[in-house]
Amino acid sequence: MRRFVLGFLLGLVLPAAAGIVAAFAGLFSVRASAKPPGWETAFARRAFDASVAREAPRQTNPIPATDEELRRGLRLFRGDCAGCHGDFEKPSDWGANFYPPVPQFTRNPPRKPDWQIFWIVKNGVRYSGMGGWDRQIPDADIWRVAAFLSRLESLPPSVDAEWKRPR
Repeated sequence: MRRFVLGFLLGLVLPAAAGIVAAFAGLFSVRASAKPPGWETAFARRAFDASVAREAPRQTNPIPATDEELRRGLRLFRGDCAGCHGDFEKPSDWGANFYPPVPQFTRNPPRKPDWQIFWIVKNGVRYSGMGGWDRQIPDADIWRVAAFLSRLESLPPSVDAEWKRPR
């Protein structure tokens, strides 16, 4: 029994210790131009999703999702976010140079409820280049952007036409 417990503990401790030694020895690349390995992407995505789900308070968007408010969210997105996250059929080359690469919402729209998007925009995301916007724009404007992004795949026809109109 004692050998089993010792083997079990070594099986847990040795891989973790090896990972820490490898990191401190500089064996993990820190180049922003490198493509993230699959394991790192999967790990970071799960940690991010779990953290947002736990930390973001469930709130009701105080801004009604009318065509006009969604258009205002679209204009705010284009003015403040599209430089990194891309515009309709115009991905951002600049955002691709971040590590991890910035999500391009034309290719992969965010599939989160507006209250989670609000929290992400307001607070930012550590180690990603996504700063918190809580001191840059009022909460009402963050809600407008969140409403627009959470409906990106199901925009009302008039707002969708404006989104897809060549600029």
